[in-house]
Amino acid sequence: MNHFPDPRPVTERLSRALRDLSAVERWAAHPGSGAEESGEGPRFGVATESSDGMHQVVGITWNAPAGAAPWGEPAEADRAVLHSSVRALLDMAEHESGPAHTEVVLTARGPRVLSCRLGGTTVTATGAGTD
Repeated sequence: MNHFPDPRPVTERLSRALRDLSAVERWAAHPGSGAEESGEGPRFGVATESSDGMHQVVGITWNAPAGAAPWGEPAEADRAVLHSSVRALLDMAEHESGPAHTEVVLTARGPRVLSCRLGGTTVTATGAGTD
């Protein structure tokens, strides 16, 4: 079976995937509970390399805010959450091959994807995109 590349620009596909993932994250946060999502927590950059639609995490780095104490390596459970969140985003964006870099914050309510860069295209959770 031949798989033809999606003709839509990467910005459109990635924006749609981030919107979809954000909707899932909001649903999982149990809206209506009265608690607001603060977006506070450790922030990580997750580097991946994809080939034939399979996404391999090749590195995770902690993005320390100015003046913050070192965070160190994420716990195994946090690594699993980071891997799953990023792979889900790349699947939803129909990313088949090449590198990607995704910024994720681990909040008290779960992971929140902040942005993703595929090649020269960066899309944020707020929808801003650049090529």
